[in-house]
This record gives sequence, structure tokens and C-alpha cells, in this order.
Amino acid sequence: MKKTIIACATAAIATLGLYAATDEIMVIKLTDGTTVEYNVKDVEMVNFDVRVTEDAFTVTPPAGDAAAYTTIPTMLRVAAASGSGNPTLFGFGTVAATAAEDLTTGEYGVYISLSASKVYNGDVDLATEKDSYTVKLVKYTEGGAEYILDEVTEGTLSTSLNSKTRKVTLTLDAVMKDGTAVTAKYEGVPADVESIEAMVPAIQYGNVGYYYDADGKESVVNIASVTKKYSSYSKATTFTFVFDGYLGGQDEATLVIPDAIFESGETEFNLPEANGWQFKLGYMIQLYGPTGNADRDKYSNVADNGKMKVKKIDDNTYELFIEVQNYYNNYMGTHLGTPQKVIINYSGAI
Repeated sequence: MKKTIIACATAAIATLGLYAATDEIMVIKLTDGTTVEYNVKDVEMVNFDVRVTEDAFTVTPPAGDAAAYTTIPTMLRVAAASGSGNPTLFGFGTVAATAAEDLTTGEYGVYISLSASKVYNGDVDLATEKDSYTVKLVKYTEGGAEYILDEVTEGTLSTSLNSKTRKVTLTLDAVMKDGTAVTAKYEGVPADVESIEAMVPAIQYGNVGYYYDADGKESVVNIASVTKKYSSYSKATTFTFVFDGYLGGQDEATLVIPDAIFESGETEFNLPEANGWQFKLGYMIQLYGPTGNADRDKYSNVADNGKMKVKKIDDNTYELFIEVQNYYNNYMGTHLGTPQKVIINYSGAI
């Protein structure tokens, strides 16, 4: 009897195996690593379509891949009062925003100022109508600006306003001086705000030196080390920046800061108004601050431009920044020199 039961059970199991279902499954692996499965019997048709999506905002560096965004999430606007003659401002980026500072959390931002005579009045030629607009492209990093491009060489900017729907149409096709191309197309109702200045934050420099030649071509080096030497005679500190390469053909630069600047209680200075500083990058760029003695100053290359930030954290820690073009005044005249520009930034122990 027991043998009969076992035989029947074995036969039943064998019979069940004959009826086990086998399904064909379509398995699709997506680029993010996830998979999607479909039972083939439930699939009626499979089509492969090629669809062209028009990008709303693109940034194409002169060397490198383009950054493309399918939407402009928010358009901020500072609307000028009717008849005021003030420009209208627009600001947008790659993230949604209720205020200008929100845009700094994205990758790029575009700041536009358009004169009262040109706003909502068709095309502006960006090469020939430079007095009518301002366009700034900001690359963000950690809430600050990695760089800001504000010189446009060619392109068009167009705006229009639908008086019934209040929708604004804005199109931008611009080429910046360094060759970066920027395009944007927006249609919608902008969010009106009181200011968009916060979308253009200060540049976040590392411990680096920048050099721009006469054609505006940029070169960058890291600051390998900084030393200081104090003169009790001149009551000034000389900082020597040593580069890990060559900046404008030089491997170091010097910045002299008198005690009076450190003791002024200020940290930011316009170079033509700050007394006693000196900056040298080899023999090519040697610039000075005024001394207050006109007879003496006429024999020095007194800078007529630029800015400087200096802050002494403690006896061994400093924040130092200078940005200046090689233009100056002396006994031979005013605004002499060449367009080469230098930026040096250092923060840390010395």
C-alpha cells in the first residue's frame, strides 16, 4: 500500500511539471542601471522613434562639450517703471528660483539688462548696439561665481510682450569674447522681483594667478608658495608669490603693502586711491599706488585702474587679492601702458 501511495505522488508531481508555465519576458536595461520587464504576451507593438527636443538654454565653451537644458525653469524680471527711462532686467538659470540668490545653486546663470528704448521692441544687434544692453554669463561654484563673462562680440537679443496674456518672449544668441556661445529661448510670464544683483556673486578664486595677454587670452597658474619680508624703514611688507609655472613669462610676482593699509580698518581698495602699494610681475608690469607727493608720483607708473583686497587674519595668515591692467599715469601723460591684466589671489598661511 505504501509503495502505491509513493508511486501516485511521484506521478502527480511529474504531471504538475508538465503544466509549469514558461513566459517570454522583455527585459530593458536603462542607462541609470535600472531594469524594466514586460511579459511579451502583453506587448502589442514596439516602435523606435527619433524625437528632436529643442533646448531652451545652451552654453558651449570654445573647447569642450556643450551644456544643454530643455527648460528655463524661472525667468526673473526687474520691471522698470513706465517713463522712468531705467532698463528692464532679466535673470534666469538652470534651477527654479523665487529670488535671485536661488539661481546660484545651479550650474549657469544669465543676467540681462535691456534699455527702455529696446525692451519689447524686437532685435538688438549685440555687436553694434552695445550701449543698449548688458549680458553676463555666470558659471556657479559652491554658491559663488567660478567665472563671469560679460563681453559679447556678436549675436542678437530679442524681446517682445503680449499685452493681453502678459507673456514675454525672449531669445538670445550670443558669442562671448572668449568664444563661448550662449543661446536661450523663453516664453512665459516672468516673476517680478525687486533686484537680481545677487545672481552675480563674487568670483570664488583659489590660490591662483591669472594673466590676460593683449588679445585677452587667459593663462592660469597655481601659487606654489608665498613668503613675506617686513621693512622697518619703509614700514611695509613685501609678499612674494611663487608660481608652479610661468605667468606672463614670470615664475613669481611681488606685492608690497604698507602698514597704513593694514591699519586702515578697510579690506577693499580701489588701486588709484590706495597709497603706497607696489606690484611687480617681472619688468613688464611694474605698478604703484599714489604717495600723495605729486612730484614724486610723476616718476612712477601710478595705476589708474584696478582693485585690491587685503586682510590680516593673524601674524601668519592673510587674504590677498589684486586685479589690475597695465595702465598708469606718469610725467609722460595719462592712461599709458598696455591692456595686459593680472589677477592674483591667495588665502592662507605665510
